[in-house]
Amino acid sequence: METYYGYIDTIEDSLFVFEACRLGKIPKISKRLSESDRKKIRSGSVFVWDETKSSIKRWTDGINWSASRVAGPFLAYVEWSEPRRATKK
Repeated sequence: METYYGYIDTIEDSLFVFEACRLGKIPKISKRLSESDRKKIRSGSVFVWDETKSSIKRWTDGINWSASRVAGPFLAYVEWSEPRRATKK
């Protein structure tokens, strides 16, 4: 299911994972996760996919996430514990 399990802290960490995928040492995901696979996601799950070879253009996992924030060289998201409410204009 997941490509890698662990903590990616640096650009070098991410390049190591991408290179392992490119060499076929660890799997890329090729389609959206099933409902049962989504339930297995845990803190530290890392997923890599190729937009040109999969049907995945944007990640969706059924979890409510914050807007992205820059965190060093990465974009970070925070999981919302409760669904966000629509704001009135």
